Amino acid sequence: MKKRILSYTFFAVVILVVSVTLLVIRQKGPRELQVSIYNQWNELFVHEVSGKKKVFINTKGTKKGNVSLSEAQGYGMLIATEQTHTDSNKSQEMFDKLDAYYLSNRDAGTNLMSWKQVISHNGKRIKKYHNNATDGDLYIAYSLIRAAKKWPQKAPYYKKQAKAILEDILKYNYNSSTGSLMVGNWAKGTKYANLLRTSDVLPAQFEEFYHFTGDKVWLSIKDKMLSNLVELSKKHKTGLIPDMAWIKKDGSVTSVGKKSHFGKYNRYYYYNACRLPYNLSQSNDSKSRLVLRKMMKFFMSRENIAGGYTLSGQQLSNYQSASFGAPIFYAAKDSKKYNKLTQLEKYIFMQKLEVNNYYQSALVTLASEKFFKN
Repeated sequence: MKKRILSYTFFAVVILVVSVTLLVIRQKGPRELQVSIYNQWNELFVHEVSGKKKVFINTKGTKKGNVSLSEAQGYGMLIATEQTHTDSNKSQEMFDKLDAYYLSNRDAGTNLMSWKQVISHNGKRIKKYHNNATDGDLYIAYSLIRAAKKWPQKAPYYKKQAKAILEDILKYNYNSSTGSLMVGNWAKGTKYANLLRTSDVLPAQFEEFYHFTGDKVWLSIKDKMLSNLVELSKKHKTGLIPDMAWIKKDGSVTSVGKKSHFGKYNRYYYYNACRLPYNLSQSNDSKSRLVLRKMMKFFMSRENIAGGYTLSGQQLSNYQSASFGAPIFYAAKDSKKYNKLTQLEKYIFMQKLEVNNYYQSALVTLASEKFFKN
């Protein structure tokens, strides 16, 4: 009886959320909501370096200053290329300031961005950390290619930068033994060279890099890293994939263990792997679709999207998380068979972006492109 009451209560809440969502959309209009999300993103997370015409994405504030990450900068640059509702010149100005910050914070001797910087509160001092994080540079390179298409008058400049980044990713972040990208240049020559961060698998972007450079290594990387995901997907009925996995000498892959250097949750579907529905849904590759379909089937069996899962499908939390829901919504919007997920996750676009949750806000802002696209 108790379970039945809870089920009825949940159903009533879902109906209420959907009704309120539809009412808000009718009152404000999709375009106005999209503008609101982008404006919130710009206001909360885009910060200018004092007097230098450079802007960074502020992931959090500390006593020592604000913190920016290369991943954040990549997201920020990508979001800037998507802001079609604003004047194109203003969008490009924003993009160029983000780009200028990236250029001034590259890892020594490379075109890869320092993975982390701490900016003093007055914006006059920046502490730059050594080494890069692969995902950040992948996003930055992709955003530059998009910028070249959107603002052709400056295309040669953007293309030159994108080419330089992609060459250095292959030079410093590619493991020819595994055929996959490493998590960062610091992993080269260590046991972590065989560590796979599953959120680094960007099949649509890898294909774009191939068309941009003509280098077939990018197609090889796409195929190999997707094959790794397929193998991980087959290990569990849920199709869920861990944040991180080891690539063994024989080429097989397995989730990291309980004593992972990167935290106890990295063997689960957590805050890295939650990006996979967003990443995979952008690709038409058969392996991408295979992995995505199995994951989406699991999520269709859920009554809500929780903040993390074991690979067998047990919830790691009792709260709903937009960090997990936004990528799933993005993937669900492509097919009517996932209408349940589309309706369940619409609520995230009605809420204010959380100032203390950069990561979630970035994923919601990126997913909003699909939400408002007819």
